[in-house]
Amino acid sequence: MKKMLLIVVVLGLAVAMFSEPLIVWPDKSHGKPLVAGLHAPVYGEAKLDVFGNITGWTGPNLGLGWTWKTYFSPLELQKINFYYEIGTNIVILPYIGAGFDYALVLQNNQTLLVGAGVSASPLTVLGFFFESPTAILSSVLSSVRLNVAVVF
Repeated sequence: MKKMLLIVVVLGLAVAMFSEPLIVWPDKSHGKPLVAGLHAPVYGEAKLDVFGNITGWTGPNLGLGWTWKTYFSPLELQKINFYYEIGTNIVILPYIGAGFDYALVLQNNQTLLVGAGVSASPLTVLGFFFESPTAILSSVLSSVRLNVAVVF
């Protein structure tokens, strides 16, 4: 019983540490939804297709760089939406990433995006060749993140 409780607590802490809550709201001045979050992008604008569907996000990130997140197809409700992202950290250090968001419809016509992703940069890849096995595990775990977003 104590082991099960410990596992639940550790998993809960892991989710809390790797989560990146996002809040999305419509900007009335130019009609595009904006995004504010803790990872990528910190504050940015939705990319829309010709029909007004959300196809991704772009904006600055916490790594002092810029992020371009693009869905493989327009964002759909009640489905898994896969994406890829490219960006920079510390202005010039590139990174790439991939993941998914699942769009849940809430009772008040808002949408909750829940997902996960991974990212890698040249420094992460070089670290695999020069780090100990425990440091490699730490690098891999730091590359994994969970996403939570509210769209309204």
